[in-house]
Amino acid sequence: MAPRRRRELPRNDLLRAARLRLLSPTGSGLPMSRRELADAINAYLAGRTRSVIDAKQIGKMEQGKHRWPGALRREAFRVILNADSDQELGFYIARQRVSETDQPASGQTFTDLAPLTACGPDATAITSLDSLRRAVDNAVCTSTMSPASLDDWEEAVTEHGRRSRTRPAALLLDELQADMVDLTAQLNGRHPASSHLRLTHVTARMAGLIFLTLIKLDQRGRARTWARTARIAADEAGDRSLRSWVRAQEAYVHYYSGDLREAVTVAAHARQLAGNRHCVGAALAAALQARAHAVFGQVRETRAALDFAEATLGKLDAQSAVASAFGYNEAQLRFHEGNAYTHLGDTAAAWHAQRTALTLCPAADYLDRALIHLDQAACLARKGDSREAIAVATEAMTALTEQQRTGMIATRGLQIIQLLPRPHRTLPAVAEFRTLLGSNTLKGEADP
Repeated sequence: MAPRRRRELPRNDLLRAARLRLLSPTGSGLPMSRRELADAINAYLAGRTRSVIDAKQIGKMEQGKHRWPGALRREAFRVILNADSDQELGFYIARQRVSETDQPASGQTFTDLAPLTACGPDATAITSLDSLRRAVDNAVCTSTMSPASLDDWEEAVTEHGRRSRTRPAALLLDELQADMVDLTAQLNGRHPASSHLRLTHVTARMAGLIFLTLIKLDQRGRARTWARTARIAADEAGDRSLRSWVRAQEAYVHYYSGDLREAVTVAAHARQLAGNRHCVGAALAAALQARAHAVFGQVRETRAALDFAEATLGKLDAQSAVASAFGYNEAQLRFHEGNAYTHLGDTAAAWHAQRTALTLCPAADYLDRALIHLDQAACLARKGDSREAIAVATEAMTALTEQQRTGMIATRGLQIIQLLPRPHRTLPAVAEFRTLLGSNTLKGEADP
């Protein structure tokens, strides 16, 4: 029997055309070359990534051999080639070659595919095509992924982790959901054990980011279910540091859901998984334990947990001590320390930690900065200075966009009101603060 022929990969003519529309920076009047485009991309990304791109790699992209560069490179391509979207440059998740005799999976009918979202006049058609592409790719994925595709997935999830510090949660969740759909299709393919293990590792991290984003949006039930998914993937990956990170972040879900005892239990498991490893999960878990112990008024336990978190932070490698959902740094530690002392009522220690945290925390990290300012407001409220407490809280909320002023931040703002003496809750400034929080938070308000 004659061997089955494989279709040739379609060339990426969109990318090539976008490059040729630009003139060479040498002033020769000729179109930009692949080498010149590579140089421009490397210059744009200088200091943001250690990897570089060359003319040969761009050639492979234009030949259609590599369709999905990492998130940072896609950004550089869009900026340099004046494109508004990845689609304009022919970028999409790289798949395997398609056999001419392959058919859709049994029972799969493309007419049943529903759109994922609706975002414009032709959104239904566009998203149906996206769903169709994923279904076809899933049905015909029959061979292994290239190492470059695996590298891109790992870079993509790492970039999501960095952006989680500054990206509004609702926008980040949309991006994570879109990538998770494609990642799931990749997982359904047939891969050697080593490739499948790497994909599972990425899946655990991606699922972890999803439940962290859901808790920021105050979607507690969904966050717990995604935490279970992340835990299953991390267990499959078999990486104890990853398992520790997932469990530590899961502890935060329980903490922000008000189940403090479960939060302490899960954090203890995260530290147990870490063992003697100096990893992010151990530091995160200890900081969470400190905050929960502080709510219970357990001074000795709080300080012991903070000491452990600080000691672990001091032993993290440079790649772990970063501003990322996958990292832990001093700005985060001081925020957690200030929050713990706020709950203990140790105002002097809390203020010191909060000032340090605000000095270290980048201006773009809106979530932590807002929560730190709200902790300052809580300290003032506990001292009986209701007017100044509301003034600080109002200033913190006013600095945020409406999209940022949702979920966890709005809930924390409501708690500031609940800390005020009942007669002070009728002050005009409090009424204005309630309006700033929005109607959604007022529905769940209950007096302490």
